[in-house]
Parts: sequence; C-alpha cells; structure tokens
Amino acid sequence: MKRLNSVVIKLWLTIILIVTTVLILLSAALITFIQYYFTQNTEQSLYNNAESISAIIEKSENRQMAINHSEMLLEGSKGVIILPEKNNAISKHPEKKAMLKFIKNDDDLNNVKLTHKKVIKHVTIKLDGQKKSYLLLGYPTLDRDGHKSVIYIYEDLRSISDTNNVIAIIILITAVIFLIISTIFAFFLSSRITNPLRQFKEQALEVAKGRYDKQVHVQTKDEIGELASAFNQMSHNIQNHIDDITSSKNIRDTLINSMAQGVLGINHKRHIILSNHLAHKMMLDMNLDHKILFDTQINDTFESQKTEYREYEINQKHYAVVMSYIDQIQSNKESGLVVIIRDMTREHHMEQMKKDFIASVSHELRTPISLLQGYTESIVDGIVTEPEDIHEFLLIVLDETKRLSRLVNELLDVAKIDADGINITKEARPMSELIQKMATKYRQQANELALTLDFQTDGIMDDQWDYDFDRMEQVLTNLVDNASRYTRPGDLISIQAEETTTHQILTVKDTGVGISPEHLERVFERFYKVDAARKRGKEGTGLGLFITRMIIEAHHGKINVSSEVGKGTTFTIKLPKYTNA
Repeated sequence: MKRLNSVVIKLWLTIILIVTTVLILLSAALITFIQYYFTQNTEQSLYNNAESISAIIEKSENRQMAINHSEMLLEGSKGVIILPEKNNAISKHPEKKAMLKFIKNDDDLNNVKLTHKKVIKHVTIKLDGQKKSYLLLGYPTLDRDGHKSVIYIYEDLRSISDTNNVIAIIILITAVIFLIISTIFAFFLSSRITNPLRQFKEQALEVAKGRYDKQVHVQTKDEIGELASAFNQMSHNIQNHIDDITSSKNIRDTLINSMAQGVLGINHKRHIILSNHLAHKMMLDMNLDHKILFDTQINDTFESQKTEYREYEINQKHYAVVMSYIDQIQSNKESGLVVIIRDMTREHHMEQMKKDFIASVSHELRTPISLLQGYTESIVDGIVTEPEDIHEFLLIVLDETKRLSRLVNELLDVAKIDADGINITKEARPMSELIQKMATKYRQQANELALTLDFQTDGIMDDQWDYDFDRMEQVLTNLVDNASRYTRPGDLISIQAEETTTHQILTVKDTGVGISPEHLERVFERFYKVDAARKRGKEGTGLGLFITRMIIEAHHGKINVSSEVGKGTTFTIKLPKYTNA
C-alpha cells in the first residue's frame, strides 16, 4: 500500500493509463474504420457487378448464356441469382436455394421487381447447420425483350470477417508492443521527473527536523530546477531567520534574567509562560493569602485592560507589582499580561533608616545641646558662684562638647563613607605596635572602672601585618569603648592576635553582660543600639560598629560577633595575610 502512494508509481500508472486508453480508442477506431471500409468496398463491388450483369442481360439474345457468362464474371465467394430463373438450376446449389428462400420471405427483397428499387441487406442464413452472414443486393433490370428481372448478388462476409480479425490481431499486437514500450519509457520518465521530488521530500523532512544545511542538487534549467533553487534559498532563509530568532531570544532571556526587577508573562488561561529568577522567587515565597491577592490583581487587569499597581509584603520583603494588559502575547493571538515585579525592600529599609537617622541625630544632638545650654546658663546667670561648682559645671560642659564633637565626627565619617567609601593606606607594620598603644591608651580608664586589660603581644612582636594603622586604631577604639560600657567592675577585656595560613586574626573579647541573640544580626547596622539598660555610662550614637565594619571591609577582611548573655562578647577580625610579593 505504501508503494502505491509513491509519486513514481502514481505517475507511472497515470502515463500507462493514458497510453492504454489512447491505444484502446485508436485500435477500436481503426478496426471500425477498416470494417466500414471493407463493407463499403464490398457493397460497391456488388453494385458494380450488378451493373455489369444487367448490361450483359440487356444486350444478350440468349438469356441462359448471359446468366452463365455473368456467373463467370463473379470472383471469390460471390453468387448471383437472376429471377426469373429455372428452378432446377437453383436447386442444384444449396446456397442459392437457401438464399432464394430468404429472399421470398423478405418483403423488401421480394418486391424489388415491383418497386424497381435497389435493396442491399446484411442477411444471415442457416446452411449445413451453420449460420453464415452475407451481404445481399437486389438489383432491378430489363432483358432484351423488355421484361423485368431482378439480379440478386450476394457475397459471403466470412472473408471480410477473417480479414478484419487478422487486421484486429495485428492492431492489438502492435498496441501491446507500444504499451510495453510506453511502460518502460513511462517508468524511466517518471523516475527522472520524480527523482528531484524525492530529494525535495528528503530535504523537507530534514527541515522538519531542524536541519537546514543540506541542499537539493538539481542541475536542470526547467521549472524543477527553479523550484530546487527556490527551495534551497528558502532553507537558507529559514536558517537565517531561526538564527536571528535564537539570538533575539538569547538576548531577551539574558536581559530578563539580568534585570533587577522580576518579569512575568501570563497568557489568557492564567498560565505563566515567562519568568525570571526574582519573579520565580516571589511566587515561591507567596502563601495562600498572597496568591489570592495576586489572582485578584490578574483578574482586575484583564477586566480593565489597563495597568494595575499593587504592593505586597512577603516574608518581611516589600514588592511592588505592576501588571499591564497586552492584546497579543503568543502566536495564537490570545491576550495576556506582562508583570513587572520590583523588590522595594531596600527602598523601604532606606526610608526607615532615613527616619531613624533623623530621629537618632535629633535625639543625640538634643541631649548634649540641652546640657550645654543648662550648665552655661547657670554659670552666666550667676546661679552657681562657688569656684568649685563652676569648675565642675565647666568640666561637664567640656565633656558634652567632646561628646557632641565625637557625634559630629562620626556623622561626617558616615556621610563620607556613603559618598566616597573609606580610603585606607595600608602599610606593613607589626600589630604589636597598635596593641601596645591601645594598652597605654586605656590603662587609666581600666583602673578607674576596675577592669582588667589583657592585651597580648606575645609571638607577634616582629610579624608584619598589612593594614592602615590609624583606621585600625579607630576600629579597636570602638570595640574597646563598647566593651568598657558593657562590663562590670572586675570584668576582663582582652585583645589577642594570631595567624593562620591565609589570615591574620584579631580577637577583642570581654566578660561583660553580653548581647541578646535578637540583637546580634543587627549590631553592625547604622544607628542600631542594644538595650541601654544593660549599658554602663552614657549611650553611644549607634554608628561605631557600622564604621568598624566598613573599615574592616575596606581592608578586604571580615568581622564577626558572638555573644552569650551574662558571659560576654567576642568580636573576631580576619584580615588577609600579608605577603612580600
């Protein structure tokens, strides 16, 4: 069945059918024409013979001699009956006898003498148990005496049939030979014509599989050759278009995935057909309530066919979701939505930090300014007159001025960090120099607060550290100041230095009140302050640890904190190890 569906077989059978039909029609036409031709010739021959016999009878004085002479003129299987004629002459010929019987029974032939009209017929008579076909002509004539006679000339059609049969056989044999030749020719012709079509089929299958590099090799200059060139050009153009589409898709996917915003494509069936990482993460973080709100926004956008804006708070993250209607989002020309998701957590955090910054700065500035104003007014107004009291008030004013100066400096440092970052100038110096300076700097304060200092420098006296001396002094100062405020009399504050194969490590540890776990993750944020009830002395600005972290990160290092309430806190600083390269 598969072979019958082949173009070669179909074309071959079509050509054979056409040739066969033409040969059959031509053979039938030839046989019919030849039969008609021989029949006409036979009829004309009978007419000619009848005229000759009639002329002989009309001119002959002896009728019987004329009849005998007429029979001698006939050729082949012809016979003649001239009426009136002697019955005994006719009875000697069974064929004439049967023919005469047929003539007497046929009105047209029997009345020729009366009507004096020529009649010719195809007759069939039974002779010797066999049926024979004859062509019979009734021809009226006159004898010498003017008496009417009828000449009946007949001819056996068997010779014509035999001739027709022979000719038909010859025509049929010729037709079969031509059919065989046509079959062979048609097969090779169909194969030659369809060979390029088979190549087209193979190329089309390759194109369907996504392979466009193969070419149809047809060298002819006819329509098939032009079709091959067009097909090859089409394959080339398809490959170029697919390459362009692939490049565009890769660029689009790369752009979408590298976007800071989340992107979703939603079709009319509410199916997600496009998404990037941020959008996928938001969808995973949604709970049931968020999904209901999200679906509601989708439905509202489809109904309004405009842009809908919503804000979501998911797992302490803030998202702004903008949905826009689009008429056609896929190749099926169905509508859909394009969704842009922006993570607003940082903006919300920065907004909150801005509010906290204003509140913290206002609070930090109000306290020293109020104290400065109050003590100064007391001295100016003469409320305090004793020299000792005035000296005490001036010391307080000086202390608050220093506090105010420190706050301003820290604010300037933070502003500079936000604007330009921290500039550090690293140099190779022993860390023991900085630790010894810190021990000298805090010796008196430790005695006043009844604290024990353990600033170790054993084993690192000559080791070279790559750091900015002034900046690292600022770091240790902030850490030791914090430790002194969160310790009690008799507690220990220690600084230890050690090395690994890749890092140089500083550890600032105290045995003070410690930090609660909920505060540990935020102690390095700007303006963040731990519970003031656990602190000794005046409250800080909340910027010291933030600046400390920024300085350490500028050294390409890391700072970590661990603490346990009631047992103390440990700050660990890791700096990249110094190399001489």
